[in-house]
Amino acid sequence: MTEHKKHKGQTDRQWLWPAVLTLLGLVAALVLLSMFPPVVGLGTLVRLPVFHGAFTWANMVVFFVLGTVGFAALLTHNVRLYDWSKALRFTAIGLWFANFVLGLVAASFTWDFTATTQPAITWLMIEPRIRLQMSVSLLGIAILLLPLIFDKWRKLAFFDGLYGYGTLIMLVIVRTFGETLHPDNPVLNSGELHIRLIFFAIAFALILACSGMVMMVRTLLQTKQDRT
Repeated sequence: MTEHKKHKGQTDRQWLWPAVLTLLGLVAALVLLSMFPPVVGLGTLVRLPVFHGAFTWANMVVFFVLGTVGFAALLTHNVRLYDWSKALRFTAIGLWFANFVLGLVAASFTWDFTATTQPAITWLMIEPRIRLQMSVSLLGIAILLLPLIFDKWRKLAFFDGLYGYGTLIMLVIVRTFGETLHPDNPVLNSGELHIRLIFFAIAFALILACSGMVMMVRTLLQTKQDRT
């Protein structure tokens, strides 16, 4: 077997298993979501905010790992850890944007705007949690632009750690700001054990899917680097 064939086989495996993990996680999440029972008022539309909530939990796990790996790379001067930090950075920000859009869609379909004559977008923009989601998205854009300013990977690892942990801190703080329309997580307040189990299972499946995405992004970045 030639070196080229060996390298191609290794590259194919680098893509295959993360892709399988991502696909299995997403399919499992959707199957579990279809098992979530309808509720009075919203019916099956309740699955939109349930999926958004589970996706947010998965986002938080990715941000936690980003913060941990970013600071670990900085403190240990381990450039291989930084490769993972960079992959986590792109994945975390991309997933957050996707979930931000999903959250707006879920709110538009499931929140009650009948008590006001103002446009729904006005209420959405004054909701603390949605403003937080937008702030994290804007910070994410800034983080993606930092390599244009700093060329030292240790500085970028520091900002990865700061962004990862900082986002988690903001998510905790925003819960003390009060609410307008955004409800508390109804699943966690539910007395039905099977409803909680379905929610946590969806979140776990999405975490697995996110893990596969991180690995694929790392492979993509490595492939791009090897070609330059």
